[in-house]
Amino acid sequence: MNPYTPISEAVTRSIEHYLANNSGSQPLHAQGMTADGRIVRLADRNEHLRPKLKRALEQQLGVMIPPGKGKASSDRIVAGTVTCEHQTLESLYAAIKRDSKIREILRDLHSKQAKQLETMRALTSTYDDEEGVTHTIGRGKIGINNEWPWLYKFVNEFTHKEWKFKNNAKKGKINPHDLYMSTVITWQYLWVFEKNGWLLTLPRTIERCEIENRKTNDVLIEHKADYHSDAFRKAFLETTVNGKSTVRVARALGLKIDRLVVKYRETETSSIDEPIEFDPVNLPFSVLVHVSPDPAVYGST
Repeated sequence: MNPYTPISEAVTRSIEHYLANNSGSQPLHAQGMTADGRIVRLADRNEHLRPKLKRALEQQLGVMIPPGKGKASSDRIVAGTVTCEHQTLESLYAAIKRDSKIREILRDLHSKQAKQLETMRALTSTYDDEEGVTHTIGRGKIGINNEWPWLYKFVNEFTHKEWKFKNNAKKGKINPHDLYMSTVITWQYLWVFEKNGWLLTLPRTIERCEIENRKTNDVLIEHKADYHSDAFRKAFLETTVNGKSTVRVARALGLKIDRLVVKYRETETSSIDEPIEFDPVNLPFSVLVHVSPDPAVYGST
């Protein structure tokens, strides 16, 4: 199974076969889909035919799914082919086009990062917790001092519109250039969306949550008088590990960074008047990075 191969074009052709004589702007529910995007109503005037048509469509969609996916995964793909976000076929077509472009970018990106991905697979394992947060973790055998000799830890959350970078660290006896955070992030992103059977979408925000890096905290404290300033934007994005790694992820996916929003003790703020000292236990700062597709990569739509 090739995770970069889009299946949605074939799925859409199958839907069109059953939902003929439509205009691109006609609501999907009028063409046989419910408002939440599920394929449950395909024959308004012949209600007794609906179950048969639904089964036929699901069967055809199932055949189009590449081999290697389990039944549960295939069922999720069929059920999630059209989401409630897409109320018209025009919207669906645009999403399919975007999905294909992102897959092309990821395929090329991961081809160049093949060595890093080999390291990641050899030294770490990936799983989702009950809250949908993705963990890619690897550590050496614990030593006599009850310390890990080396550690890879990448903990992040991916949804259609919001990504949260929660805890990303590389420690101990490792070569820091063997595996970059940006490589793991783009791999986790594809892994999560494939697992859920979602069309690939781009985030609107990337949040660096509860930042613990000392240098980044120093920059946030230094610029606490004005977080809307160009000086803060430049300092965060160009001199801190959190900012620079976010820039690498954005560039890799063809995103441009529009603005930064600082959250202090979970509240968005433009400035802070009170004295602040770095505390490695209580981490008050998060930074919300607003992003959008770069027209040079994705076009104007």
